[in-house]
Amino acid sequence: MNLRKFSRYLFDFDTHYPRSIIAGVILISIILGWKIFDLEMDPSVKSMLPRDHEIVHSMEKVDEMFSGSDIIIIAVESDSLFIPETLEKLSSFQDSLESFDILGNVTSIFTQKHILPDDGGFEIEPLLIDIPRDSANQENLFKRIKKSRMVGNLVSEDLRTLCFIGQIITSFEYDEFEFRSKIFELVNRFSGPENFYVSSLPITRATVIENMQRDLRVFTPIALGLCLLLLMISFRSWTGVFLPFFVVGFSILWTFGIMGLMDMSVAFIGTMIPVMLIAIANNYGIHIISHYYEFTIMEPDANRGKILRKTIRKLGVPIFLAGLTTMISFLSLLSSALPRVREMSLLISFGILVAFLLSVFLIPSVLVLVPRPTYLTKRSGISKINKFLVVLGRAFTRFKVPILTLLGIIGFWLSLGINDLKVDTNPDHYFPPNSRLRIANTKISEAFGGSTQIHILVEGDIYNPKTLQNIEMLTDHIKTTHDIVTKSFSIVDVIKNMNSGFHGGDPKFETIPDDRDLIVQYMFLYSIASEADDFDIMLDDIEEPSFTQVFLRLKEVQTITIAEIVDDTEQFINANFYDESPIKLTGGATLLGILTRMVLKGQLFSLCFSIFIILIIMTLVFRSITGGLLATLPMVVSVIMMFGLMGYMNIPLNMTTSMLTGILVGVGVDYTVHFLWHLRDHIQDGDSLDEAIANTMKISGKGILFNGLSVVVGFSALLFSVFVPVQIFGILVMGSISFCLFGALATLPALTSLINPKFLYK
Repeated sequence: MNLRKFSRYLFDFDTHYPRSIIAGVILISIILGWKIFDLEMDPSVKSMLPRDHEIVHSMEKVDEMFSGSDIIIIAVESDSLFIPETLEKLSSFQDSLESFDILGNVTSIFTQKHILPDDGGFEIEPLLIDIPRDSANQENLFKRIKKSRMVGNLVSEDLRTLCFIGQIITSFEYDEFEFRSKIFELVNRFSGPENFYVSSLPITRATVIENMQRDLRVFTPIALGLCLLLLMISFRSWTGVFLPFFVVGFSILWTFGIMGLMDMSVAFIGTMIPVMLIAIANNYGIHIISHYYEFTIMEPDANRGKILRKTIRKLGVPIFLAGLTTMISFLSLLSSALPRVREMSLLISFGILVAFLLSVFLIPSVLVLVPRPTYLTKRSGISKINKFLVVLGRAFTRFKVPILTLLGIIGFWLSLGINDLKVDTNPDHYFPPNSRLRIANTKISEAFGGSTQIHILVEGDIYNPKTLQNIEMLTDHIKTTHDIVTKSFSIVDVIKNMNSGFHGGDPKFETIPDDRDLIVQYMFLYSIASEADDFDIMLDDIEEPSFTQVFLRLKEVQTITIAEIVDDTEQFINANFYDESPIKLTGGATLLGILTRMVLKGQLFSLCFSIFIILIIMTLVFRSITGGLLATLPMVVSVIMMFGLMGYMNIPLNMTTSMLTGILVGVGVDYTVHFLWHLRDHIQDGDSLDEAIANTMKISGKGILFNGLSVVVGFSALLFSVFVPVQIFGILVMGSISFCLFGALATLPALTSLINPKFLYK
């Protein structure tokens, strides 16, 4: 059975059982609709990676042994930071932070210890013993702060900003929204005249969830409203408006219903599913109704069964091919190593399949039952839009050589911008520069060398001098190789400081002792003179530790730079410590770096794979390599031009923009398939090439045009997002689909007129 015969059987089924089809669609929608209420949001970056990934295991180990790697940094800025009144106020703030059950150690100048040389050893005392009341004591405090190396760590270089660093106990059950609310309530209570800045991953996550929920509430009605407006302008009938609308609505409902049925959560990129389906899912319905109306105008006396049969016969195959290629483009993302991307590809593909099935079953079933708009049978001639498309097609065929030359030059220039394309998956960059979170991160970065940390987990005999020397060698390599790494902190710094104190504070003894027993003795003396939990975040056990954490602070950078640090560090570890203590990169920044690397690799593979498969399918459909190339070329050029434009405009590739190729490849090829298929039909009906181009533009051009405009209009809803990458993604899709639309309605007529391919006549 060929595809044309299948389309006729499909029409017969629709016309015989229209009411049963409509009832079945409504019943399934009710059942799946109830499951939507079971959906939950999940903005976690960790969930983007496979559960068996090494970084996930190492982060879980850190959570288990060190109560987690999440921290909260609160910076306080003031011109009079060290006057007694301010210090007393901030001391009370310290006490308030420590009252939070979720916070373990809260480190600041109020808790930091100071190592002083003593006769035959060293003495440990609080950095801030008493709040200084006069200039002499204040100056003495400044000296102690500088000597303790807290400048740049807990106190800024200009002594105008200090920070509080609290460890968040991940084993503690807590509500991130409630935690954010209480933290900001506390900060607001203590603010003024001092400025407070808060940076914390759980707070970022809570804000992301809140904005995701807001985006879903805003996107869907805006996108639907804009699509309804476009459909009303296009078809001027309630049938033409609401049938594609229902297809879109049901496809979204079924997709999220399936997610609820399977106990899936909505990730950050999942918020775009409704908009993507609104923009894509109505394509098939628009084509059916557009052709149904155009054929009605051409044959006003024909009954609707005859017109509908002709519509299905003409559109069955190209609609099937359009749906197939769109699904293939998204299913190519299954090659991604990221589970959330694979999940997204399956969900969108499912939504597209639902939209296709509803378009070929539900829409014809309704059209069989309802009368056609009366204006269709009274209209004579062709519409202004159709006339414009015919004129456009003739203009591009007449001036094909200069137009194609100009387009080639523009395309080549834009392609050069790919060299400047970057990757950035940092969740901080989800927010605009003037947002509270971005301002806080910028302030903390300026004052303390960054709010981002790379963690290194070291396993082995931690007090062994060789292990400590390896840690020192690794941190020195990272800091000297990468300028954005501003500071490091580890057990090595503590032991070197104690060794110097033991030798009267002599800087030349600020080294790692060669004697393990001496190191153990130092740590024993420190534990006696200090709090028992001082090393909870650094050592798994103070007496015989087998794990320790190393902390590297980074300036605010794009995650592609973090990925470079991760790659270089992994290579250095493998080259120098392969047979020694296991050393693993871990922490949130490392996760982002690895995620960036995987996004870039997966993007390239899925793009090439989907283009190759679609090229093969189009070649087989048209039984010509020329036909395959003509069907895919405008889409490929659009992809290249858009990535080049992103490079020129310094727009990074991220988790949202990585979906761009799926839309471009899947949707972009739809327009060329419809154009070439109907062009060949007209030629086989006896038209010359020029006549076939004109008739294709007149009959099918409107459907292609309004399909493209529906995508552009649908994705314009993303401009209302509070997330910067989502806004940018919306702009990119609108621009790239415009490229594809131009390619189908302008470039293809010019190309086919120039080369006059033989497959059109077979």
